[in-house]
Amino acid sequence: MSKLLAALLTLTLSLGVSAETWKFASEEDRQDVQDIFAKTFAKTIKKESDGDIRVKVYYYGQLGTENDIVELTAKGVIQFVSVGTGHLGSYVPEVQALSIPYVLGTDTDVVRKLLTSSKAIYSDLADRFEKVNLKLLTMISEGEMVWGANKAIRSPEDFAGHKIRTFTSTIPVETYKAFGATPTPLSWGEVYGALQLKTVDGMVNPIYFVYNAKWHEVQDYLMFPGQQPYVGTVSTNSKWFNGLSAKKQAMVRKAITVAEQAAHEYQIRINQENLDKIISERPDMKIVVLNEKERARFKVLSSSIHDTYYDVVENAYKDAEKAQARVGAKKILSTLIEEVKAAKAP
Repeated sequence: MSKLLAALLTLTLSLGVSAETWKFASEEDRQDVQDIFAKTFAKTIKKESDGDIRVKVYYYGQLGTENDIVELTAKGVIQFVSVGTGHLGSYVPEVQALSIPYVLGTDTDVVRKLLTSSKAIYSDLADRFEKVNLKLLTMISEGEMVWGANKAIRSPEDFAGHKIRTFTSTIPVETYKAFGATPTPLSWGEVYGALQLKTVDGMVNPIYFVYNAKWHEVQDYLMFPGQQPYVGTVSTNSKWFNGLSAKKQAMVRKAITVAEQAAHEYQIRINQENLDKIISERPDMKIVVLNEKERARFKVLSSSIHDTYYDVVENAYKDAEKAQARVGAKKILSTLIEEVKAAKAP
């Protein structure tokens, strides 16, 4: 039995009969940022519906891989899904604009403003979600992406021969090729063993997740390159949402707003707390913060990923649609870059 069919059977058997049940699948585990979002969302929906609607949260692996839960949502089996942009590329290739390094940056306020109100995201990009029966509800930052390794990495030369675990989409893979590393796509459940057995040399993830997954136990260095945040997306099945009453749609939107606030506050706190825990548990852990000159070299290399992004989007479409798709990708990325500049302006 395929994982998708097994998931369908699991959901069918678990349906409640006493209250309306909405299903929310996350790519992460308990106490991760997406869990805080999902739990807050569920609590708010319960309150707003006077207990008439229950949201059941499914965690990493319970319904299959990250790609599986996106597919289940697009098919309408699950109502809500949260996954990082790096896992959405096969469904919405344009979303990989958010995965390009040194586009969003790592300024907390700037990133949050863009992820909650950007025209490039909620107009141009959101339309692409609709084409695959998904409705983008919000995006959240889960904190700055850090590199893990067993040596200091301050330059592209330091990445030579370094096998780094990446997400499964093209942009993360091509990014680390450009940086000089050997990218190795893996689902996160495989990473600890791979680091322990040295089938990969390092990884890239926010600090809170590194600690929760215990990857700090099998890494000696953590680098802060100022590259980008980990961006989580929250979507619903578009056809299902459009069929809801106006009251229920408003309920969903309110719950999304409340959950985004809770996740934002949590990620700031948990990233600092878990960094402190890592340093306490691993006093020999080396923390490296790249300076502006060091970052500049990676920024230059990352500019080549813009054309890669356009190619990825173009190649995802049929011949008759390729030219228009490339133009659309350029519009999304250029608008996003301009919005970041405007948000940084005094």
